[in-house]
Amino acid sequence: MSNRSPSTPLNASFGGKTLSVVLLSGGLDSAANLAFAAERDTVVLALHVDYGQRAAAPEWRASQALADYYGAKVERLALPWLGALGGSSLTDRSRDVPELRAAELDMLPKIQDTARAVWVPNRNGVLLNVAAAFAERFRAKRVIVGFNREEATTFPDNSQAYLDQATRAFTFSTANSVEVFCYTTAMDKTEICESLKKLERPFPHHLVWSCYHAGSEPCGRCESCGRHDRALRAAGIEVTG
Repeated sequence: MSNRSPSTPLNASFGGKTLSVVLLSGGLDSAANLAFAAERDTVVLALHVDYGQRAAAPEWRASQALADYYGAKVERLALPWLGALGGSSLTDRSRDVPELRAAELDMLPKIQDTARAVWVPNRNGVLLNVAAAFAERFRAKRVIVGFNREEATTFPDNSQAYLDQATRAFTFSTANSVEVFCYTTAMDKTEICESLKKLERPFPHHLVWSCYHAGSEPCGRCESCGRHDRALRAAGIEVTG
């Protein structure tokens, strides 16, 4: 594959819509951004990354099902070295994944501890750079990610400030100045669920996998399950199917 010269113009839209690559984990936030992008962008690729996380298998199944539902091409990329770095309970099976009660989800000391326990070294930085390479290759203007205001409290790489800085960096490293974009970065998870109810096409909540663990059913005890389940209840959404 030959490299395109940075001086060569690249297409950024199709039919008036922005060409986009969606980073798709299979969880609520990334699935929601795929749903918004399916209505407002032209999704050229949904990119799923297996970095050795515990939930890799159900996340990939969810990503395939979501991509199929929205008619998006999906590709799985394996980055085993990222998980092999260790240091995170998401990739190191010898470490326990923290569990939180519903009342603890907004207790800052508690969620700071859980954030440290599940932190994967520079995961979002690596994934954004990989997705930006795919976006440049497919002449897409945007990399769309699934972040939210709620989790940006303890994960700075979920914040709008991080997206802005990543976009600035890509003006130097991508020929078409790829933008990092998120439809939900200013929302908490309940607001995300409320916004999904307004889309033209019903959102398939039953296809989402937001649990840190692999299993036949979500564990219902990890922080990710807790935030997901709380948002569904607050939005009055009952998952069936």
